[in-house]
Amino acid sequence: MAIYHLNARGIAPARGSSAVASAAYQSGETLRDEATGELKRYARAERIADTGIVLPGGMPALDRQTIWNEAQRVYAGGNELVAKRYEFALPHELDLDGQRACVLDFCSLFNDRACDWAIHDSGDGNPHAHVLVSALAIGPGGFERPKAHKSTKVYLCRYPDGSNVMVEARDWKAAKAEGIEKVYNFKDGERRTMSQAEAQGLTKDDRKTKTPVAVTAKMDGTKAFDAEKAELTSIRAAWAGIANRHLAQAAAMTGSAPQSIDHRSNKDRYMDEQPTVHEGGAGLIGHADRVKLNEEIKARNERLRVLRAELQQEGAALEQLQREVAELERQRGRIEKAKRGRVQGRHKGALAKRRR
Repeated sequence: MAIYHLNARGIAPARGSSAVASAAYQSGETLRDEATGELKRYARAERIADTGIVLPGGMPALDRQTIWNEAQRVYAGGNELVAKRYEFALPHELDLDGQRACVLDFCSLFNDRACDWAIHDSGDGNPHAHVLVSALAIGPGGFERPKAHKSTKVYLCRYPDGSNVMVEARDWKAAKAEGIEKVYNFKDGERRTMSQAEAQGLTKDDRKTKTPVAVTAKMDGTKAFDAEKAELTSIRAAWAGIANRHLAQAAAMTGSAPQSIDHRSNKDRYMDEQPTVHEGGAGLIGHADRVKLNEEIKARNERLRVLRAELQQEGAALEQLQREVAELERQRGRIEKAKRGRVQGRHKGALAKRRR
Protein backbone atom coordinates (compact mmCIF):
# COMPACT_ATOMS: atom_id res chain seq x y z
CA MET A 1 0.00 0.00 0.00
CA ALA A 2 1.03 3.66 -0.38
CA ILE A 3 3.43 4.89 2.29
CA TYR A 4 4.38 8.36 3.49
CA HIS A 5 7.99 9.45 3.33
CA LEU A 6 9.36 12.95 2.74
CA ASN A 7 12.56 14.63 3.88
CA ALA A 8 14.31 17.88 3.02
CA ARG A 9 18.01 18.75 3.01
CA GLY A 10 19.64 22.14 2.64
CA ILE A 11 22.30 22.52 -0.06
CA ALA A 12 25.06 25.02 0.78
CA PRO A 13 28.80 25.20 0.05
CA ALA A 14 29.42 26.00 3.73
CA ARG A 15 28.04 22.55 4.53
CA GLY A 16 30.19 20.88 1.91
CA SER A 17 27.29 20.23 -0.46
CA SER A 18 26.92 21.26 -4.09
CA ALA A 19 23.77 22.06 -6.05
CA VAL A 20 25.50 21.02 -9.28
CA ALA A 21 26.48 17.65 -7.78
CA SER A 22 22.95 17.12 -6.44
CA ALA A 23 21.45 17.89 -9.86
CA ALA A 24 23.91 15.48 -11.52
CA TYR A 25 23.07 12.71 -9.05
CA GLN A 26 19.32 12.91 -9.42
CA SER A 27 19.22 13.52 -13.19
CA GLY A 28 21.94 11.05 -14.23
CA GLU A 29 23.55 13.75 -16.39
CA THR A 30 27.23 14.67 -16.34
CA LEU A 31 27.44 18.31 -15.24
CA ARG A 32 30.40 20.66 -14.91
CA ASP A 33 30.80 22.63 -11.69
CA GLU A 34 32.15 25.92 -13.01
CA ALA A 35 33.43 26.98 -9.59
CA THR A 36 35.85 24.03 -9.40
CA GLY A 37 36.01 22.87 -13.01
CA GLU A 38 35.06 19.35 -11.88
CA LEU A 39 32.74 17.06 -13.80
CA LYS A 40 29.99 15.62 -11.64
CA ARG A 41 28.72 12.22 -12.74
CA TYR A 42 27.13 9.29 -10.93
CA ALA A 43 26.48 5.65 -11.79
CA ARG A 44 23.19 3.74 -11.95
CA ALA A 45 21.54 5.99 -14.55
CA GLU A 46 19.22 3.07 -15.37
CA ARG A 47 17.22 3.76 -12.22
CA ILE A 48 16.10 7.17 -13.54
CA ALA A 49 12.56 6.90 -14.90
CA ASP A 50 12.04 10.55 -15.84
CA THR A 51 13.43 14.07 -15.24
CA GLY A 52 12.40 17.63 -15.89
CA ILE A 53 12.78 21.30 -15.01
CA VAL A 54 9.97 23.64 -13.96
CA LEU A 55 10.54 27.42 -14.10
CA PRO A 56 8.18 30.31 -13.33
CA GLY A 57 5.93 31.51 -16.12
CA GLY A 58 7.58 33.80 -18.64
CA MET A 59 11.03 32.33 -18.11
CA PRO A 60 13.07 31.14 -21.09
CA ALA A 61 14.11 27.47 -21.08
CA LEU A 62 17.33 26.84 -19.14
CA ASP A 63 19.35 23.66 -18.74
CA ARG A 64 20.18 22.37 -15.27
CA GLN A 65 23.91 23.01 -15.58
CA THR A 66 23.24 26.70 -16.25
CA ILE A 67 20.64 26.97 -13.47
CA TRP A 68 22.70 25.49 -10.68
CA ASN A 69 26.02 27.05 -11.61
CA GLU A 70 24.28 30.43 -11.61
CA ALA A 71 22.64 29.62 -8.26
CA GLN A 72 26.07 28.87 -6.80
CA ARG A 73 27.57 31.98 -8.40
CA VAL A 74 25.11 34.30 -6.62
CA TYR A 75 25.57 32.43 -3.32
CA ALA A 76 26.29 35.04 -0.63
CA GLY A 77 28.29 32.76 1.66
CA GLY A 78 27.89 31.88 5.31
CA ASN A 79 24.90 29.78 6.25
CA GLU A 80 22.84 30.78 3.22
CA LEU A 81 21.31 27.95 1.20
CA VAL A 82 21.68 27.57 -2.55
CA ALA A 83 18.79 25.11 -2.75
CA LYS A 84 16.67 22.61 -0.87
CA ARG A 85 16.43 19.03 -1.98
CA TYR A 86 13.18 17.21 -1.27
CA GLU A 87 12.98 13.43 -1.47
CA PHE A 88 9.64 11.65 -1.17
CA ALA A 89 8.15 8.23 -1.82
CA LEU A 90 5.80 7.97 -4.78
CA PRO A 91 2.68 5.77 -4.61
CA HIS A 92 3.45 2.52 -6.43
CA GLU A 93 -0.30 2.22 -7.10
CA LEU A 94 0.20 4.93 -9.77
CA ASP A 95 1.84 4.40 -13.14
CA LEU A 96 4.66 6.67 -14.35
CA ASP A 97 2.21 9.22 -15.80
CA GLY A 98 0.40 9.43 -12.47
CA GLN A 99 3.65 9.72 -10.54
CA ARG A 100 4.87 12.45 -12.91
CA ALA A 101 1.62 14.37 -12.37
CA CYS A 102 2.19 14.14 -8.62
CA VAL A 103 5.71 15.54 -8.94
CA LEU A 104 4.60 18.42 -11.16
CA ASP A 105 1.87 19.31 -8.66
CA PHE A 106 4.53 19.29 -5.93
CA CYS A 107 6.71 21.68 -7.97
CA SER A 108 3.73 24.05 -8.25
CA LEU A 109 4.11 24.69 -4.50
CA PHE A 110 7.21 26.75 -5.40
CA ASN A 111 5.86 28.90 -8.23
CA ASP A 112 8.60 31.56 -8.10
CA ARG A 113 11.54 29.12 -7.78
CA ALA A 114 13.51 26.90 -10.13
CA CYS A 115 12.53 23.25 -9.62
CA ASP A 116 14.66 20.41 -11.00
CA TRP A 117 12.94 17.04 -10.57
CA ALA A 118 13.65 13.38 -11.17
CA ILE A 119 11.79 10.11 -10.61
CA HIS A 120 13.89 7.12 -9.57
CA ASP A 121 12.60 3.57 -9.85
CA SER A 122 14.86 0.53 -9.67
CA GLY A 123 11.94 -1.89 -9.91
CA ASP A 124 12.29 -2.83 -6.23
CA GLY A 125 8.97 -1.39 -5.11
CA ASN A 126 10.52 1.88 -3.97
CA PRO A 127 9.67 4.55 -6.57
CA HIS A 128 10.58 7.99 -5.30
CA ALA A 129 11.19 11.54 -6.43
CA HIS A 130 13.96 14.08 -5.94
CA VAL A 131 13.09 17.77 -6.34
CA LEU A 132 15.85 20.38 -6.13
CA VAL A 133 14.31 23.79 -5.37
CA SER A 134 16.32 27.02 -5.62
CA ALA A 135 16.57 29.02 -2.39
CA LEU A 136 16.16 32.31 -4.28
CA ALA A 137 13.30 33.29 -6.54
CA ILE A 138 14.16 33.37 -10.24
CA GLY A 139 12.91 35.70 -12.95
CA PRO A 140 13.81 36.70 -16.51
CA GLY A 141 16.80 38.59 -15.13
CA GLY A 142 18.11 35.62 -13.17
CA PHE A 143 18.04 34.86 -9.47
CA GLU A 144 16.53 37.63 -7.37
CA ARG A 145 18.02 38.42 -3.99
CA PRO A 146 15.63 40.04 -1.48
CA LYS A 147 16.41 43.71 -0.87
CA ALA A 148 16.03 43.33 2.89
CA HIS A 149 17.68 40.67 5.02
CA LYS A 150 15.14 38.16 6.31
CA SER A 151 17.41 36.70 8.98
CA THR A 152 20.78 37.09 10.62
CA LYS A 153 23.23 34.82 12.41
CA VAL A 154 23.75 35.47 16.12
CA TYR A 155 26.74 34.04 18.00
CA LEU A 156 26.87 33.07 21.65
CA CYS A 157 29.88 34.96 22.99
CA ARG A 158 31.55 35.54 26.33
CA TYR A 159 33.22 38.50 28.01
CA PRO A 160 36.59 38.02 29.77
CA ASP A 161 34.72 38.08 33.11
CA GLY A 162 32.74 34.98 32.04
CA SER A 163 29.39 36.64 31.34
CA ASN A 164 27.60 35.72 28.14
CA VAL A 165 26.34 37.96 25.38
CA MET A 166 24.67 37.36 22.01
CA VAL A 167 26.42 39.09 19.10
CA GLU A 168 25.09 39.42 15.55
CA ALA A 169 27.47 38.31 12.82
CA ARG A 170 27.64 41.81 11.35
CA ASP A 171 28.80 43.16 14.74
CA TRP A 172 31.39 40.44 15.36
CA LYS A 173 34.50 42.43 14.37
CA ALA A 174 33.66 45.24 16.78
CA ALA A 175 32.87 42.75 19.56
CA LYS A 176 36.16 40.92 18.98
CA ALA A 177 38.06 44.19 19.37
CA GLU A 178 36.51 44.53 22.83
CA GLY A 179 37.93 41.17 23.90
CA ILE A 180 34.71 39.23 23.44
CA GLU A 181 35.18 35.61 22.31
CA LYS A 182 32.91 33.10 20.58
CA VAL A 183 31.77 30.06 22.54
CA TYR A 184 32.19 26.46 21.29
CA ASN A 185 30.69 23.13 22.26
CA PHE A 186 33.28 20.68 23.57
CA LYS A 187 33.20 16.90 23.55
CA ASP A 188 32.76 16.74 27.33
CA GLY A 189 29.47 18.60 27.04
CA GLU A 190 30.78 21.95 28.28
CA ARG A 191 30.76 25.27 26.46
CA ARG A 192 33.98 27.28 26.50
CA THR A 193 35.80 30.03 24.70
CA MET A 194 39.18 29.02 23.29
CA SER A 195 40.90 31.05 26.02
CA GLN A 196 39.05 29.09 28.69
CA ALA A 197 39.82 25.83 26.90
CA GLU A 198 43.57 26.61 26.64
CA ALA A 199 43.66 27.48 30.35
CA GLN A 200 42.36 23.97 31.05
CA GLY A 201 44.84 22.31 28.71
CA LEU A 202 42.34 21.72 25.91
CA THR A 203 42.84 22.33 22.18
CA LYS A 204 40.73 22.74 19.06
CA ASP A 205 40.72 18.96 18.69
CA ASP A 206 38.68 18.74 21.90
CA ARG A 207 35.86 20.73 20.36
CA LYS A 208 32.73 18.87 19.32
CA THR A 209 32.48 20.91 16.11
CA LYS A 210 34.58 23.58 14.43
CA THR A 211 31.68 26.02 14.30
CA PRO A 212 30.85 28.26 17.27
CA VAL A 213 27.51 28.15 19.05
CA ALA A 214 25.07 30.24 17.02
CA VAL A 215 21.43 30.60 16.10
CA THR A 216 19.75 32.15 13.09
CA ALA A 217 17.23 34.79 14.08
CA LYS A 218 14.52 36.23 11.86
CA MET A 219 14.52 39.99 11.54
CA ASP A 220 10.98 40.07 12.95
CA GLY A 221 12.27 38.48 16.15
CA THR A 222 11.10 34.92 15.55
CA LYS A 223 13.52 32.00 15.40
CA ALA A 224 14.52 30.87 11.91
CA PHE A 225 14.38 27.24 13.07
CA ASP A 226 10.73 27.61 14.03
CA ALA A 227 9.93 29.22 10.67
CA GLU A 228 11.73 26.42 8.81
CA LYS A 229 9.91 23.78 10.84
CA ALA A 230 6.53 25.38 10.13
CA GLU A 231 7.33 25.57 6.41
CA LEU A 232 8.36 21.90 6.27
CA THR A 233 5.20 20.86 8.13
CA SER A 234 3.13 22.78 5.59
CA ILE A 235 4.95 21.15 2.66
CA ARG A 236 4.59 17.68 4.18
CA ALA A 237 0.83 18.21 4.54
CA ALA A 238 0.60 19.57 0.98
CA TRP A 239 2.36 16.52 -0.43
CA ALA A 240 -0.06 14.19 1.40
CA GLY A 241 -2.95 16.10 -0.15
CA ILE A 242 -1.43 15.87 -3.65
CA ALA A 243 -0.77 12.13 -3.40
CA ASN A 244 -4.19 11.37 -1.94
CA ARG A 245 -5.94 13.32 -4.69
CA HIS A 246 -4.16 11.34 -7.41
CA LEU A 247 -4.70 8.05 -5.56
CA ALA A 248 -8.43 8.77 -5.33
CA GLN A 249 -8.60 9.60 -9.06
CA ALA A 250 -6.76 6.38 -9.95
CA ALA A 251 -9.03 4.32 -7.70
CA ALA A 252 -12.14 5.87 -9.26
CA MET A 253 -10.90 4.99 -12.76
CA THR A 254 -10.12 1.38 -11.87
CA GLY A 255 -13.03 0.80 -9.49
CA SER A 256 -10.63 -0.21 -6.70
CA ALA A 257 -10.59 0.82 -3.05
CA PRO A 258 -8.76 4.16 -2.67
CA GLN A 259 -5.51 4.25 -0.70
CA SER A 260 -4.33 7.28 1.25
CA ILE A 261 -1.29 8.52 3.13
CA ASP A 262 -1.01 10.74 6.21
CA HIS A 263 1.85 13.15 6.89
CA ARG A 264 1.24 13.18 10.63
CA SER A 265 3.28 11.08 13.02
CA ASN A 266 1.70 8.22 14.96
CA LYS A 267 1.95 10.39 18.07
CA ASP A 268 0.03 13.24 16.45
CA ARG A 269 -2.58 10.73 15.24
CA TYR A 270 -2.93 9.35 18.79
CA MET A 271 -1.65 5.96 17.63
CA ASP A 272 0.43 3.90 20.04
CA GLU A 273 1.93 1.74 17.31
CA GLN A 274 5.64 2.03 16.54
CA PRO A 275 6.29 3.59 13.11
CA THR A 276 8.36 1.69 10.58
CA VAL A 277 11.52 3.12 9.04
CA HIS A 278 12.06 4.00 5.39
CA GLU A 279 13.74 1.00 3.77
CA GLY A 280 15.04 2.60 0.57
CA GLY A 281 16.02 0.59 -2.46
CA ALA A 282 17.32 -2.95 -2.42
CA GLY A 283 21.09 -3.15 -2.54
CA LEU A 284 21.68 0.06 -0.60
CA ILE A 285 23.87 -0.11 2.49
CA GLY A 286 21.78 -1.08 5.50
CA HIS A 287 18.71 -2.01 3.43
CA ALA A 288 18.58 -5.59 4.71
CA ASP A 289 18.88 -4.39 8.31
CA ARG A 290 16.05 -1.90 7.81
CA VAL A 291 13.85 -4.59 6.24
CA LYS A 292 14.52 -6.88 9.22
CA LEU A 293 13.79 -4.05 11.66
CA ASN A 294 10.49 -3.28 9.90
CA GLU A 295 9.48 -6.95 10.09
CA GLU A 296 10.07 -6.87 13.86
CA ILE A 297 8.15 -3.58 14.19
CA LYS A 298 5.23 -4.93 12.14
CA ALA A 299 5.14 -8.10 14.26
CA ARG A 300 5.07 -6.04 17.47
CA ASN A 301 2.37 -3.78 16.07
CA GLU A 302 0.30 -6.83 15.07
CA ARG A 303 0.57 -8.22 18.60
CA LEU A 304 -0.43 -4.80 19.89
CA ARG A 305 -3.49 -4.77 17.61
CA VAL A 306 -4.49 -8.27 18.82
CA LEU A 307 -4.13 -7.22 22.46
CA ARG A 308 -6.04 -4.01 21.75
CA ALA A 309 -8.85 -6.02 20.13
CA GLU A 310 -8.97 -8.36 23.11
CA LEU A 311 -9.05 -5.40 25.48
CA GLN A 312 -11.84 -3.85 23.44
CA GLN A 313 -13.79 -7.10 23.67
CA GLU A 314 -13.19 -7.26 27.41
CA GLY A 315 -14.13 -3.62 27.67
CA ALA A 316 -17.33 -4.22 25.71
CA ALA A 317 -18.16 -7.20 27.96
CA LEU A 318 -17.47 -5.06 31.03
CA GLU A 319 -19.70 -2.26 29.71
CA GLN A 320 -22.49 -4.80 29.06
CA LEU A 321 -22.12 -6.17 32.57
CA GLN A 322 -22.22 -2.65 33.99
CA ARG A 323 -25.39 -1.92 31.99
CA GLU A 324 -26.99 -5.13 33.32
CA VAL A 325 -26.03 -4.25 36.90
CA ALA A 326 -27.40 -0.73 36.44
CA GLU A 327 -30.67 -2.15 35.09
CA LEU A 328 -30.95 -4.51 38.07
CA GLU A 329 -30.35 -1.55 40.38
CA ARG A 330 -33.12 0.37 38.63
CA GLN A 331 -35.48 -2.61 38.96
CA ARG A 332 -34.57 -2.96 42.63
CA GLY A 333 -35.25 0.76 43.09
CA ARG A 334 -38.67 0.46 41.46
CA ILE A 335 -39.56 -2.55 43.64
CA GLU A 336 -38.44 -0.75 46.81
CA LYS A 337 -40.41 2.33 45.81
CA ALA A 338 -43.53 0.27 45.16
CA LYS A 339 -43.06 -1.54 48.46
CA ARG A 340 -42.75 1.76 50.33
CA GLY A 341 -45.87 2.97 48.57
CA ARG A 342 -47.86 -0.06 49.67
CA VAL A 343 -46.65 0.29 53.26
CA GLN A 344 -47.52 3.96 53.30
CA GLY A 345 -50.96 3.14 51.87
CA ARG A 346 -51.68 0.58 54.55
CA HIS A 347 -50.48 3.00 57.24
CA LYS A 348 -52.73 5.77 55.96
CA GLY A 349 -55.68 3.31 55.81
CA ALA A 350 -55.15 2.26 59.41
CA LEU A 351 -55.02 5.87 60.60
CA ALA A 352 -58.21 6.69 58.74
CA LYS A 353 -59.94 3.66 60.24
CA ARG A 354 -58.90 4.68 63.75
CA ARG A 355 -60.17 8.25 63.16
CA ARG A 356 -63.54 6.86 62.03
